[in-house]
Amino acid sequence: MAEQENWQEMYTQFQHLQEQIERITEHAELLNQRHAELDISINAMQELGKTELETEILSPIANGIFFKSALKDNKTLIVNVGADTTVERTIDEVVDLLEKQKKEIAANIVEAEEVLHELHSQAQKIYNVIENK
Repeated sequence: MAEQENWQEMYTQFQHLQEQIERITEHAELLNQRHAELDISINAMQELGKTELETEILSPIANGIFFKSALKDNKTLIVNVGADTTVERTIDEVVDLLEKQKKEIAANIVEAEEVLHELHSQAQKIYNVIENK
């Protein structure tokens, strides 16, 4: 009876580890996606800084909806800082801000990968115990 309870406990632990692995894997994928989006945003801002004034551009008004406009300022951006508050920042300031966010995200990705490695190791140990009995 005790052996069956032990097997049941190991199986439950294994399932719990698998669920954690799935959640952290999804989280790491989202972090990687956000990291890539930041790269795209940084590149777009740098290109905007090189774009001549009065150049026709597409300005977004909703997800996937744009209107044609002319570039009036290629040096500053309006940044939402929360609570419906916006501030004017130079492109370099915004790029620096996004680079800091990228570093934080990269650190979070490394941390998630370390946790995943540890969880996989724990799951493998349980699997090996089950296989060897």
